[in-house]
Amino acid sequence: MKNEQPIEIKEPTETALSMARAKPRSAFTSLAYRLGRAGDAILGRGRMLRFFLNGSWLLWRLAFERSGEIYNDAFHNQSKALSDEYLRQWISPADTVIDIGCGLGRWCEIAAKYARAVVGIDYSEELIAIARSKASSSEYKIEYIVGDVTRDLDGREFDLALMTHVIEHIDDPDTILKELQSVARRLIVEVPDFESDPLNIVRLAESNPFYSDADHVREYTQTILNAQLTRNGWTIIENRKMGGAVLAVAERTKTD
Repeated sequence: MKNEQPIEIKEPTETALSMARAKPRSAFTSLAYRLGRAGDAILGRGRMLRFFLNGSWLLWRLAFERSGEIYNDAFHNQSKALSDEYLRQWISPADTVIDIGCGLGRWCEIAAKYARAVVGIDYSEELIAIARSKASSSEYKIEYIVGDVTRDLDGREFDLALMTHVIEHIDDPDTILKELQSVARRLIVEVPDFESDPLNIVRLAESNPFYSDADHVREYTQTILNAQLTRNGWTIIENRKMGGAVLAVAERTKTD
């Protein structure tokens, strides 16, 4: 059963991150080190490195997915660069917001607390159906659309567009980023942060998997994200890195 209770977040103070030098002994850890040394002798250090890289990558994915299943929105709302508090800073009461690739509508629900009107759009009829059923019991009015943001809005324009973990799935992000200039005057984009795990540098060198989702066609650094936005007519206002993600707030570049 999923736990809907908020996760208790401990502030990472100096005291909270301090610990005793003597650590509890772990038979499992001791065995793992012994097996690792044996593997070095039998298979070689290079093969064992690739084995460990693949193992840590797979276990991270499984742990992340299971955390989302158990803690649901409480985990997802607090494990990324975008948060309720951060989003609130960029929405005025008179603003209209569109969530592109809205999925089940988690960010639509949050944005609706602060904006005048919120629209969620997604290709998936199944996800939109679930989002609409949730919205029927919500205190906020949210419009959900099945379709393509560049074709199915009938020329509507918004103050703010959200794209959270969307463009890493898109083969041609340049085209959609250019076309979004006619949809919104400001944009918040969040993508996975390749640099959040230092082992990714070695995974890339060793040609090991480093993607954070099997459907991704690319991973991102802050530099790559900002370059994509800039070359497609967006001016970066602010960046944020947190929770394995990098976020950019951008506005349409003004032209003379």
